[in-house]
Amino acid sequence: MIVLALTGCSNNPGELTFQHHNHLANLEFDRGYPTADSAEALQQELAFQRATQAYLWALPITNMRAMQEGHAELMDGTAYNKIAIYEDRLKAHTIITTPNSDVIYGLAWLDMKDTGPLVIEMPAALQTLVDDMLHDALIGPEKEDGTHYLGDIGNAGPDRGKGGLFLILPPGVSREGYDSNKYFIYESNTYEVFLFLRSFFEDMNNTTPAVDRMKEIKIYPLIGDAEPMEYHEVSDIPSNSISPKDWTYFEQLDRTIQAEPILVVDPYMNGILASLGIKKGYKFNPSDAEKEMLTLAAQTGWKIAKEVSLNFDEKGRDTVGHTTFWEESPSWVAHALTDEEGNQYTAGSDTSYNSVETGHTNVDAKMHMYINHYSISDAMINAKIGQGAKYAGAYKDSDGEYLRGECTYSITLPNNIPAGLFWSITAYDAETAAGVPSNNKYPSIGDRDNPIQNADGSTTLWFGPSLPEGAYAENYVHIPKDTNWFALIRLYGPQKSLFTGEWIPGEFIKIESN
Repeated sequence: MIVLALTGCSNNPGELTFQHHNHLANLEFDRGYPTADSAEALQQELAFQRATQAYLWALPITNMRAMQEGHAELMDGTAYNKIAIYEDRLKAHTIITTPNSDVIYGLAWLDMKDTGPLVIEMPAALQTLVDDMLHDALIGPEKEDGTHYLGDIGNAGPDRGKGGLFLILPPGVSREGYDSNKYFIYESNTYEVFLFLRSFFEDMNNTTPAVDRMKEIKIYPLIGDAEPMEYHEVSDIPSNSISPKDWTYFEQLDRTIQAEPILVVDPYMNGILASLGIKKGYKFNPSDAEKEMLTLAAQTGWKIAKEVSLNFDEKGRDTVGHTTFWEESPSWVAHALTDEEGNQYTAGSDTSYNSVETGHTNVDAKMHMYINHYSISDAMINAKIGQGAKYAGAYKDSDGEYLRGECTYSITLPNNIPAGLFWSITAYDAETAAGVPSNNKYPSIGDRDNPIQNADGSTTLWFGPSLPEGAYAENYVHIPKDTNWFALIRLYGPQKSLFTGEWIPGEFIKIESN
């Protein structure tokens, strides 16, 4: 339920006023007919509301399209044979939502419109997922329990990290008739799919083995000739892969609508988009006045989504679900919702952010996910002991205040951090969700950086514009004073003490304000 402060006018900024809504509700009608001014005002309001809701609904789609288009600029287009590899890890000049600077990334977009089914020869030891252009996980092989793998390839996938042959099928093509003994078969609802590769390294100063491992991958059509593979090393090239906040956001959405089958979008939302001029088979050509309205809607939608995400810890269980990862450290919010008991073994939503209990889409959780993050698979929300990864985000400190660039914070992680592969904490710009432009080479710190431990085995880290007196430089992440930020903790290969609640991290504690 949405709780609103019903006040007509107030000097208290914490109370909501309804001046605009009162104006709409009291527009003049003459015996059931609107006056000309009332009709115009209502038409404008309807278009604005539809555009704002379309903005929010489309966040997963435009997030994915922005990623594809940003990387197309890096590689002179995307194609099944092109992979962008961040060979020197991800740096602050790569504008992507919450990138992971502690693995080697490989990103590719495979279009099956002209090729038909594609084969991926996957090497061992890569953690991989594959999503469609709506940001839904592809449906993979059936498991023993009758469910299907959703997006995962690698350690959490059917190959169990050993690699193998994967067959990706375009819309309308069934897995029946293809050899499931030869291929791990994945079905897509869109012609283009996103292949997200992560390769691990042990030595922070030598990522070459991880990069070479990624270059072992081969992708080619099941039928027909194959183009030679292209591996584009892009770590040192500045790029922007986030969506605009003006009317061109809707232009970006239209490009996906035109490229993919209409049936992948629900009929009602197709109608909403059509009312805004976005209709498959038609040119999107808004007037100057419509562009102005769409820009206002995009700016409003962006701010709504940011408010939901940055205050996700405050969203009640009745409206969103169990947002807190650890009750004892409530500023840490869950990447994937849990049940009301905080059970970390099973998520409360599926990979499309539909409630596993009721089936409805958890719109706030989906908004939180795709305004600040990207990519989805079952292992991202239903990680098992030793498989996949667990994520939690912190937008606030222990006092419930936003994390701000002018302040310095400490956080202490108890000993025996439950991550079999690695753990890290990364700082992200609150506006772009990209890594903060830190004086550190990378805006993160983790176990492979060899931070100095306390006498009891715990680890204290510091984040802020300057290193506090008595703090260890090895345990410090610089935050620019003019950059508000949030954090993600990643626990790859999560261990039992995380699931049982025996291990609980501290919160960010403000120790200085400059």
